[in-house]
Amino acid sequence: MKKKVFSVCAVLVLAALASPGSAAVEQPRNVILIGWDGAQREHVEQCLARGELPSLRKLIDQGKYVKIDVEGTTDTKAGWSQILTGYYPEVTGVYSNRQYQPVPKGLSIFERLENHFGTDKFVTVAVIGKKQHCGEIDPPRKVRLDEETQTQPKKKAAARKNAAGNGQNKKQAKKAQATAQPGAGKKPQGTIVEENGVQYRVTPGSPYYGMHTALEVWEFGLMQDQKVGTRALELLDQYQGKPFFFFVHFAEVDHAGHKYGENSKEYNDALISNDLWTGKIMAKLRELGLADKTQIYVTADHGFNEDGTGHSFAPYVFLATNNKAVGRDGRRQDVAPTIYEALGVDVAQFQPRLDGLALTRPENRAPVKLGPPKRARQAAQPVEENQEPDVIFVPTPEEVVAKMLELARVTKKDVVYDLGCGDGRIVVAAAKLGCRAYGFDVDPERIAESKENVEKNGVGRLATIQQKDIFKLDLSQADVVTLYLLPSLNVKLIPQLEQLKPGSRIVSHDFDMKGVKPDQVVRVEGSGGYGHTVYLWTTPLKKEP
Repeated sequence: MKKKVFSVCAVLVLAALASPGSAAVEQPRNVILIGWDGAQREHVEQCLARGELPSLRKLIDQGKYVKIDVEGTTDTKAGWSQILTGYYPEVTGVYSNRQYQPVPKGLSIFERLENHFGTDKFVTVAVIGKKQHCGEIDPPRKVRLDEETQTQPKKKAAARKNAAGNGQNKKQAKKAQATAQPGAGKKPQGTIVEENGVQYRVTPGSPYYGMHTALEVWEFGLMQDQKVGTRALELLDQYQGKPFFFFVHFAEVDHAGHKYGENSKEYNDALISNDLWTGKIMAKLRELGLADKTQIYVTADHGFNEDGTGHSFAPYVFLATNNKAVGRDGRRQDVAPTIYEALGVDVAQFQPRLDGLALTRPENRAPVKLGPPKRARQAAQPVEENQEPDVIFVPTPEEVVAKMLELARVTKKDVVYDLGCGDGRIVVAAAKLGCRAYGFDVDPERIAESKENVEKNGVGRLATIQQKDIFKLDLSQADVVTLYLLPSLNVKLIPQLEQLKPGSRIVSHDFDMKGVKPDQVVRVEGSGGYGHTVYLWTTPLKKEP
């Protein structure tokens, strides 16, 4: 049999809280969630069969091992956002490592546990291996390009001076570059927008930006399992006196997979390392007398492509726990509800309602829909246009989508065109109002996501997604046109928009149309506390002098 190695993305160790007066109830006091980032299920199971993961085996013998299948993108941001909230990306706005926003305030498991038990009575901690995609707390930014250009030379000069002052030579600089996170890719460069003649660079905040302030400790970028594990042990000593929820994230499996491949010795050794430190955490709990009061959950955010160095289609992971009540296989979003139930938190009161279902409860949902590999999906698309998108895709929040359609006064008699449809959320929302809706995009990945969204929402009878260049479209049949493009692209569309019949409505998220006076401008407060602007124009367009 071909030698295989599994990338385990996330190990969850959870210790549940027992409230006063509940001594008669067998309920954990603490929960620790341990993440084996990038752990492939089949590889993990082969390691277990060879006896290479004794700590995980011991945990399974105390409780259960179940299969977890991933719905959605198989990458880190999408994975941990689902695991740490219990929601689909339609709620969190985190679809992938490239398409994300800060998770709306109050939706993470950290915030909800702190709110439920009281910040002075309950401790939440996150110790995270990755520098990017899990743990980083970058805020949303909007920077003037001219100021950015002026400050860059000064920053580079300061960096050179600092390096010289510290005696850093070229060899040391190369060593620093070598510590970059494997597989992280380039940091997003943001979108260039123009407002009142001034250009800005706009970048979204990281998914974790809004949640990290709720915790007693939030540390990320430790990279090495030894550093993550050692810090987790120190914090267990520090906070042993209070009920707690720890998220301990090991990154070496994912890093080894990106660097050497899933079937490499390095990947297998990284799984063994994850297991070693998981065992040390379990031993520390026994030393502190907390083993019987703590539930442990080990899981992964995504798997790894078989014998590959990526995880474009890697939906097969696992969950191991000492919670004997766990009784079935599940999905990423089922982890958080399982933890809430273990700690005695009533999720029925949560708004919005959780998408996940506790793994102790019977499955009553439709079968998991696993998307095919991205390459296969793209190859299956009829490609009319083959070009790079003009903008990076940033999703429009649902509340903004609703306001755009409301402002455009969409009715069942209308035909709606969404230009640059992204994941198809505007098309789906319009179709749910009973009208015909069309979405157009040049990016085959966005087209695939839009079609999946249309199918999932059951609006295929009214919604159509097409891969087309929006600047070559005939818009004359549309009653409503929706936009989330750059101001310069809005201007480029003016000749086509002038073909619309009188009384047609055009709505744009955040960006105006220079030279055309809007009929209405509305401010929308987003669920994550971030403001948005919606512009409305009605044809014939009112040109400004």
